[in-house]
Parts: sequence; C-alpha cells; structure tokens
Amino acid sequence: NLTFDGTTLTLGQGQIAFPATQVASGGANVLDDYEEGTWTIGVSFGGGTVGITYGGQVADYTKIGDRVLITGRAVLSAKGTSVGAAVITGLPFTSDATPGHAVALRLDSVTFAAQYAGNIANAAVSVALTESTEAGVVTSLTDADFANTSEVYVGGQYGV
Repeated sequence: NLTFDGTTLTLGQGQIAFPATQVASGGANVLDDYEEGTWTIGVSFGGGTVGITYGGQVADYTKIGDRVLITGRAVLSAKGTSVGAAVITGLPFTSDATPGHAVALRLDSVTFAAQYAGNIANAAVSVALTESTEAGVVTSLTDADFANTSEVYVGGQYGV
C-alpha cells in the first residue's frame, strides 16, 4: 500500500526500489539513483601492476544520486616489479570534474615523509597517493615506499 496525505508518502512495504538502469532527472532535488555494490580495489605503480599479488582485497560502495561512498582494503603479498607513482585503482565510477576529492587513508608497512594523503583527480577511477614534508613539499608515494606486506585502507566519498 502506498498512501500520500499531501505531505507524507507512506510505503506499506517500507521499501523504495530504483530501476536497474538509472532514469536520470535534471531536477536538483530529485533522488534518481541508489545503488550498492562491490569494486575491485588494487594498487599500481607508474600505471603498471606487473607481479603484484594480494593476500586480500575487499571493497564496497554505495551510490546515492551523484555521490559515491567507498571503503576498501588491499593487502599485498608481493608488490611486484612495476615502478613509479603509487595509485589505488578500481574505483566503481569515474569522478566528476570537481577538483579535490580527498579520501581518508590508512597505510601499513608503507614509508612516507611527515604526512600521507589520497586524492581522486577529475574524471578518474583511481586515488593518487602522496606524501608531504613538514615544509610542505608534496610528492607521490612510489613503489620504493611499499613492501611486499603493505596494506592500504581507503574510505571516502566523491562526486560523479
């Protein structure tokens, strides 16, 4: 049963079901999409993943309208031989053009300067991992900062 008294919509079954394919709305105050699922979290170095193996990968997301909430954990069992900037890969949706989608991180068995951070760039499906010194110099974390036993945890939200 569905009733509407002019102010409140009451659902007899207590659920709202969205279609499998979003029916997009241009209305700023219209909730037109909700989805829950998993994504495959990974790590790459310089865009490569040669020889990387995992002892565990767990990640999920909730998409509400144009916001995606993510959590994930990747446990390396071998960091492989790729070299370069460290990136968390596999985000479930491409980010929008809004700059500066920051995420919360926990890095275990990873070396870094005074502070580490993660940022999702515009139109990206990955999280760039950086470090900064106390003097404010920011550089990318790289394969040299990781060990075969490194663990990466990520949580946050971004726009799509």
